[in-house]
Amino acid sequence: MARKIRYGKGKSSIEITGPQRELFEQALREVAGATMKVLEDEIDERVEFARKNWNVRYGKPVTSKKTGITTIKKEKSSRSVDKFTDGIRIIEGGKAIEGFFRNTAPYAYAIKAASYSKRDNGSASTVSDGKSVAEETMWKPAKKNVKSLVKKLADAYIKDQKKRV
Repeated sequence: MARKIRYGKGKSSIEITGPQRELFEQALREVAGATMKVLEDEIDERVEFARKNWNVRYGKPVTSKKTGITTIKKEKSSRSVDKFTDGIRIIEGGKAIEGFFRNTAPYAYAIKAASYSKRDNGSASTVSDGKSVAEETMWKPAKKNVKSLVKKLADAYIKDQKKRV
């Protein structure tokens, strides 16, 4: 598992690394194995969707005022599409766990789609002009899937509780 394990939330949280990480992961899988699987599968699905639909700089069409000819002005991409991280967070003093994913590029939330925007594979953007790429590829799809995720998590929780008895 390449994902991070954190204790706490926000600026007061810590990342668990080294041998302690293995112990925490083993304990989480022992206590809440089905729940962990549901969280990991959902996170993987969300990150894959966001990466697939994330906009990457290729070039901006520029039209010369003198000649009227349009050329592509090449732009260097900072590859924010490669800066997704995800993990499991232990919260409420160890009484709850939650999955998270984010794009760690400092400008990620400011990226807006343009008419010439492209995805990493070179195809046209799926995000409408002027819309936030993060909002459209990360948060809206995650919000849309909440009801089915809650059902999956409830079933997993029941399965984990039955295993403990």
